[in-house]
Amino acid sequence: MARISFAVVGVVSVVGLLVACKKDDPPPVAPAPTAQYTAPQPGQPGYVPQPGDPNYQPQPQPGTPAPGQMATPGPTALACQNDSQCMTHRCNLQYQKCAFPCVSDADCIQGASCFTAGGPAAACLPKPPGAQ
Repeated sequence: MARISFAVVGVVSVVGLLVACKKDDPPPVAPAPTAQYTAPQPGQPGYVPQPGDPNYQPQPQPGTPAPGQMATPGPTALACQNDSQCMTHRCNLQYQKCAFPCVSDADCIQGASCFTAGGPAAACLPKPPGAQ
């Protein structure tokens, strides 16, 4: 009787494993949309000028200050009230913090330039002698 029980348990286990390991059928493919999108033309609502268009004006990237405008100080920027407290960076008086990390030369004192290759630690470094 014990041998029959082991045989039944073995067969049931093998069948259960085979059913559990069965691969699922792939999901049905959705039909392709039939309507085609046509980009708006100049003068139509929703038209956005592209490079080469006479009406095109490049938009500043989010987080990038406009030319001559100082960067928003990061969380590690030191508090300041004037440029002398920021070494080679300028003091962003709007936030009363040093413009660190720098985004452009507008964030650096005269004689320094923004070294942006540092990424999140971009810093103002002194210009080499003879550089403008």
